[in-house]
Amino acid sequence: MSACRAAAEATLRVSRPWKQLADLFERSGRRYGVPPETLARLSALSEGKAVLVVTGQQVGYLGGPLYTFLKAYHATRLAQSLERELHRPVFACFWLEGEDHDLEEVRHAHYLSRESELRTLRFSPEREIAGFQVGRYELDASEHLRELAQALDAPHEVSLALLRDCYAHTTLSDGMGRLLARTLGRRGLFVIEGMEPELKKMAAPLWEKVIACGRGLAEILEERSTELRAGGWSAPLSPTRDAHLFYLCGEDHIRCALTYDGQLRHPSGEIKTLSPEALASSVHDRPSAVSPKAALRPLYQDFVLPAVAYIAGPGELDYHAQLAPFYKELEVPSPVLFPRLSATILDNRTARNAEKLGVPLARLLSDDPAALERALLAEQDESRTADTFAEAKRRIEEAFADLKTTLSALDSTLEGAAQAGAGKALQPLDHLREKAQRALRQKHSTALSRLKKCLAVLRPRGEPAERVFGTGYYLAQYGWDRLLAALDELPVETREHNVIEL
Repeated sequence: MSACRAAAEATLRVSRPWKQLADLFERSGRRYGVPPETLARLSALSEGKAVLVVTGQQVGYLGGPLYTFLKAYHATRLAQSLERELHRPVFACFWLEGEDHDLEEVRHAHYLSRESELRTLRFSPEREIAGFQVGRYELDASEHLRELAQALDAPHEVSLALLRDCYAHTTLSDGMGRLLARTLGRRGLFVIEGMEPELKKMAAPLWEKVIACGRGLAEILEERSTELRAGGWSAPLSPTRDAHLFYLCGEDHIRCALTYDGQLRHPSGEIKTLSPEALASSVHDRPSAVSPKAALRPLYQDFVLPAVAYIAGPGELDYHAQLAPFYKELEVPSPVLFPRLSATILDNRTARNAEKLGVPLARLLSDDPAALERALLAEQDESRTADTFAEAKRRIEEAFADLKTTLSALDSTLEGAAQAGAGKALQPLDHLREKAQRALRQKHSTALSRLKKCLAVLRPRGEPAERVFGTGYYLAQYGWDRLLAALDELPVETREHNVIEL
């Protein structure tokens, strides 16, 4: 807690346009649907007395994967806790990251049908544009939400109505902003879009420092990354060596890479050349044109927002370890990092299946699926078929080894024939083992089916469910109020993975 207190003091010492920032939060809040009682607290921010717990994520279709919602929820819980400890107003803020241009990364919303099949809703805009900021794509999710409702046994109608309202005739950014504001706004969550021109204007001094540093930032990042890898740590950020750590966007909202020698590269292949003076003038006159890459995004957030804490996923924690020297170089106060809440939703049917299998949840959540299947069949096989085949193979190999010794004493040329004979003798055994394995699987098909259904819920595609299934799916399946009530039972700070039974 002392680290958070020090971070609060440091960020409040920074000169900021507090009134302008509070007004922007209010306008964004009204746009997305943050309730009046939450907006009423903004007077403390306007007076420069409030700090923020910040988190964020690329905007995803129908709320993105569940872990995105968990990050936003965690921010509200941590803000409440820190407000009590620091004895000052602490707000929760979700940063909508709609500037990324990788549509493939955010266009899918996965769900589980009543038949335990993994299905996907794929957002496809009328026209895909290379380099276009994904948050600006227009959409209407009505048809997909109808499909989702038909695939579930008993969908939560109130939450479905909420999803329809949030994702009707909107954009990818605004739809997600509405969903978070409507579900978590009453718990104190503010929502802001990183593309906001006013935020970019507030960050103008940061952009000037970044441009002045030139290649220096890339060299600092490379040195830091080498240091981390030498210590056995992950260093996932590896930006293009010859380009700035930001893009420039025109009126078409397409991100163009800018090399250090001034080449502005449009995704269409068109190349323009900017002199250092032209670049400085462009950023000064239109700071909203600057679109930071992943290596600058945290610095941008912490430059414009009075962040005391940041809720980070595992990948973000690695990013921040790489970017730590940037905070000193660019004179930006750094927040305290908190690992995000991690949870798997377990329904009653899956809990019963796991209990009948007799496999601990910890193993279902962590062990290799193929290894779980082998272990289950071995446990179910009362005849110990695998042991019988292993013993038969041992005896055959032993018999041919004895025969090889005897024959080689008679004629050394027979040694190879004995070796070949052993291989041929084992072939029927291998075929028989395969048939026995198929019979065993058929005999215990019910147990294997239970295992498959458990893994479909807990680890779809072999990944944590929170990273695969969408927020929209969980809301439609259980209802946002029921989901929040279950999350409220979890501790606000924990590094453990949680299992929530609903």
